[in-house]
Amino acid sequence: MSTTRRLKSYYRLLAALLQARSSFDFALPILPILARLGLAFPIAYLIHKTIQPMTSQSSKYKVLVIEKAVFNEDIMEVLGEMPEVQVFGLKRAVIKCVSLGILPKQICGDDCYITDDPVANRAKLDYRKLLFSIWSYLSLFRSYDAVLTGNWCYWAERELGAVLEHSNIPFIVLHKEGIKPPERSKILRNLFKTQRGQFTGRRVLVYQEDEKNHQVDGGIARDEQVICVGMPRMDRNHKWRRLAAAGKVPSRADRQTVLFLAFLPNNFLPSYSGIESDLAWEELCSGTYRAAIELANENPTYDVIIRPRIQEAPEVEILLNREGPQPENLKIVSEGEASPLIESSWVICGHNTTVLLEALASNKPVVVPHFGESLDPRYEGFNVELGDAVEHAISVEDLKTRIKRHCETPYAINEELSFAVTEALQKWTGNPDGNASERVRKAILHELTLLN
Repeated sequence: MSTTRRLKSYYRLLAALLQARSSFDFALPILPILARLGLAFPIAYLIHKTIQPMTSQSSKYKVLVIEKAVFNEDIMEVLGEMPEVQVFGLKRAVIKCVSLGILPKQICGDDCYITDDPVANRAKLDYRKLLFSIWSYLSLFRSYDAVLTGNWCYWAERELGAVLEHSNIPFIVLHKEGIKPPERSKILRNLFKTQRGQFTGRRVLVYQEDEKNHQVDGGIARDEQVICVGMPRMDRNHKWRRLAAAGKVPSRADRQTVLFLAFLPNNFLPSYSGIESDLAWEELCSGTYRAAIELANENPTYDVIIRPRIQEAPEVEILLNREGPQPENLKIVSEGEASPLIESSWVICGHNTTVLLEALASNKPVVVPHFGESLDPRYEGFNVELGDAVEHAISVEDLKTRIKRHCETPYAINEELSFAVTEALQKWTGNPDGNASERVRKAILHELTLLN
């Protein structure tokens, strides 16, 4: 690196130092500069300063979690009260910033990491070598017994798995999502073989058998690397249901509350993965949002809540506005956890989302819009089929009618789930019993005890 470029790097470092409000704020702009300079020790020190404890007790094992929305909920459900383990959190942005100092932009994406470009592949090796040095120094500040993340394919972490494995530190993936309709699974398996490559860490913990088959058949991991454990955060839905059935907690809000789980026209379709396609849930999407607005207008005593994924909230707002003005009793809630919304709702409506399954585990009535493109044979295989566990609305009017019926005559929360619901939970979440967290604990503890 020339003297001029080096001086510019130092000036940027000084500017960031002057503007920083916290170790995290300071680290983000500085880490790419330090990575380009190959300075592993100061990078390790900055990473150490950004790491925060997620549990307070000092324990035999220390586990580092690379944080991610929803994944954090699973982790705290599993490890939050596990006496053998102390959990520390590292924000994903920190790892990304280190990688951006070395990796070329064209491979900085989950779906474009695999490449034949020799320059990019040399950069990967350089990044791996730097991570090895960083981990060695980081271990001087605090020694970690395992590292957990939410998906095997996060591009900035791909080399980290190999580094940790070389250091005999388990790199464990606890997949934060696992529902893939059959056609989407088929598309992704083909993509993974050409664009994502293989998992280089120790173990992959998935929700259910379909996800395991998806990863093994897609060449992501070996059969013995993948363990089915179920959806950990669903344990609390099972627990809440039992408490509500026993009358120990309120089973719904005082006001009639309807929860619509928002979705976009490309939800789980080929274009969702960047593949050109004319398939789109246009009529289904439009009709569902129209039903929500009309329902709120026609029933001013109802609270109608639209729940989008936080990153999709602006697009959902646009889709809603197309269907008409939003009444005062309709609101969009994108932040916070979904569980309190499920618990307060009288009925839940949605399409292709795990939150519907969390609602079923809570023994809440679920209505799925099943009109428009859902009836088109071209879309067969792109629906998460829940069978008799849910009600299927065949039109906008039918959707409103079914929702109103549940608001007018709510049924009691039962401790026991129906066979249809249990079957759906087993297939899509691997957690029909509320014991997924215990299965994850056993799997993680097994890896930790092997270190001794």
